[in-house]
Amino acid sequence: MSPSRQAFSTLEPAVPLAAGGSPDRPTLVIAATSARLLAEAARASGFEVIAIDVFGDVDTRAAARTWMPLGIPGRLAPEEGRLVAALRQCATPPRPVGWIAGSGFESAPGLLATGAGVLPLLGNLPGTVTQVRDPDDFFAALHRLGIPAPEISLALPADPVGWLFKDAHACGGWHIRPAGRAPAGRGPGAYFQREEAGTAMSALFLANGASALIIGFARQIVAPLGRRPYVYRGCVGPVTLPPPHAGQVANAVSALTRHYGLRGLNGIDFLFGADGIRVLELNPRPTASLALFNDVLAGGLLPAHVDACLHGHLPAADALSLSTRVRGSEVVFAPRRGRVTPALADWLAAQADCHDLPAAGTPFARHDPVCSISCEGTAPDEVRARLSARCEAILSQLNRAAPS
Repeated sequence: MSPSRQAFSTLEPAVPLAAGGSPDRPTLVIAATSARLLAEAARASGFEVIAIDVFGDVDTRAAARTWMPLGIPGRLAPEEGRLVAALRQCATPPRPVGWIAGSGFESAPGLLATGAGVLPLLGNLPGTVTQVRDPDDFFAALHRLGIPAPEISLALPADPVGWLFKDAHACGGWHIRPAGRAPAGRGPGAYFQREEAGTAMSALFLANGASALIIGFARQIVAPLGRRPYVYRGCVGPVTLPPPHAGQVANAVSALTRHYGLRGLNGIDFLFGADGIRVLELNPRPTASLALFNDVLAGGLLPAHVDACLHGHLPAADALSLSTRVRGSEVVFAPRRGRVTPALADWLAAQADCHDLPAAGTPFARHDPVCSISCEGTAPDEVRARLSARCEAILSQLNRAAPS
């Protein structure tokens, strides 16, 4: 379980469901630990948005017609009662097109089925998500399909040196640790994976159950945080891969799409090295790299996600227009325990490159995600350097925040 700053829902009640909305703007419901990115993308594509998430950040609420709480305060976990109650409230006429599940359901795939019984789920079928999140099923599928991946074991290896513990029911890398420090009580998503060298990368793709279209490749920002060696911090892209390696990823994506019947936006994580690629994980949902690629398609990617899920349509490959500019986004983690003062909240809100803005009064613990930043440049290394500099500037402000 990752740490989390105290959910904003403890500070302010849910916004009442607004009546109606524009008759010319269909409504999408977004449910995720943090719905901000998807909510902003949906709004930019012309949808009315109802956001259901844990944090209730300032910019999430600004992008949504209505916000409702998803999680238990202080935890990054969806709560069934809150999700069902919110979706039932959303399902009253005029009904939304459906709901999109973002991050946060990795540990509770059954909630997808429960929610789909209330309002149409625009994404992979709940059973598909359950299969993909089962390490035995997923890595066996990779083996059968001839897709390279690091060696795994469902039991602790006799010699744990060089092995990592992972949990397929978690996200963000918070669960990854050396195998020798694996928790005693391990859940159904637990497995061990041989540690390998390589550049951590991802591909965002759109699928219709039978075929898939790669939207773009990104370099992941993964670094230690405290005792956790591989915490996901952000991504930079688009980046290019040598054609043979790009072809390997495309073949893997196509094979997995057919095998699992994947629909809508999905992401695949892999290691890139001189000897090829090794697949690490499949995220059967829209991923954080949407921030890098949303405008590669006229009208944005979420209408294409909805169209793929409802009608099986995929855009033509030549409809994509990758920017020559490189973008990046990174999460800023608190260096110590504190609280968002009114002055800090105002300062963060005044920074055009800051997102996931916490409200004044929000407490946070050491290593909690506090906000995120974004920037652009002409090359991946330039963007990475700019992100690092901006992180340092924000960390300096956080160090001045009032103690919690």
